[in-house]
Amino acid sequence: MSLAPRTPDLKANLNINNGTFGTLLSSASIGSIIMLLIGGQIVHRIGAKRSLQIGSTAVAIMYISLVHTRSPFLFLLLNILAGASISIYHIATSGHSLHRQDDVKAVIVPKLHGAWAVGAMSTSAIAFFISNAVSISTHITILMLIVWILTQYCINKLSPTFPNNPTSDDDYLATSVKQFKLKVNWFLSLGFFCATILEFTLADWSTLFGKEELGMDNSVATLCYLSCLVGLIVGRYSISWALKHQSEQFWIKAGGLIGGLGFAAMTSLSLLVVDSYKELAFTLAFIGFFLAGLGCSALVPIFFSIVGRLANGRNAIAIAQLSFVNALVMLVCKVVLAWIVELTSIFFALTISSFAMLGLVYLGNIGSKDRQQPVA
Repeated sequence: MSLAPRTPDLKANLNINNGTFGTLLSSASIGSIIMLLIGGQIVHRIGAKRSLQIGSTAVAIMYISLVHTRSPFLFLLLNILAGASISIYHIATSGHSLHRQDDVKAVIVPKLHGAWAVGAMSTSAIAFFISNAVSISTHITILMLIVWILTQYCINKLSPTFPNNPTSDDDYLATSVKQFKLKVNWFLSLGFFCATILEFTLADWSTLFGKEELGMDNSVATLCYLSCLVGLIVGRYSISWALKHQSEQFWIKAGGLIGGLGFAAMTSLSLLVVDSYKELAFTLAFIGFFLAGLGCSALVPIFFSIVGRLANGRNAIAIAQLSFVNALVMLVCKVVLAWIVELTSIFFALTISSFAMLGLVYLGNIGSKDRQQPVA
């Protein structure tokens, strides 16, 4: 996620237009889709520990290489491999988290959503302070080396928790071709797509929106994505409290309205006043990105809870199937949105994504009407 606030520098390295840049960013989904189909077998054969070591090492190598290349074709290949590397790490760590959750008889998985947002916000904050002074190649290279060392240390400390026999974790594997019988719940899949499209789009375009459409400098533009992450953190650490007071249906619909309408309204106003009141325009934009993050924050955990209930105990496979369908649809949509950016503007593409969230006002009916504790 450290690349999200530095997309202007990444684009400048490649010297390409917005449409091509967005298409290249989307290519990571290709590697992710492939790994979602074969990752289960890999973890089955070599175990979660070895998969985590290989995945984290590959992630470090790919991202260090990405920020040093100026070749769009090489960037394409590296980004596909980066997507695959992240996915194998995700499959291994998610499976092991489920395994540990059963071992310790405590809920672990929901906290990971919040922890991810804290990590992403931290790296965005670093980018804010150094983006004008430190090149993207130096920034990402040093960051990835530090993260790689810390990751190997953590994996080593977790060694006693990994089973000696990798096949004993089979019940927790997220994917496997031989058990991956795709059964699509289209209503649920469409709802999940509407719940995630804005979050995915903002990761690619939020900083460029601030820089190219509002005229922010590199450092200030990173605050657009940082504001979104603050909203995500606030929402994800408030899910348990929120579901005690209102149902899943309520929060899915509320998330669609807050994220979709809130973001579209605030960014529209910021563009209207930016020529006359620049500081006000920046503030309105930051509020809009915060509302987008807040609206998106609870949606993924809630949808994972829903799919877990519908799966009759086969949570990991059901979540993998939902993620697989979403990855395929998201790949196509991100490419289409990239060329909408090229032909129109970043604002127009982001507005389309925010309006898609309004579909949750209807699709939210898939959630429970009862107040409850989240399952995941």
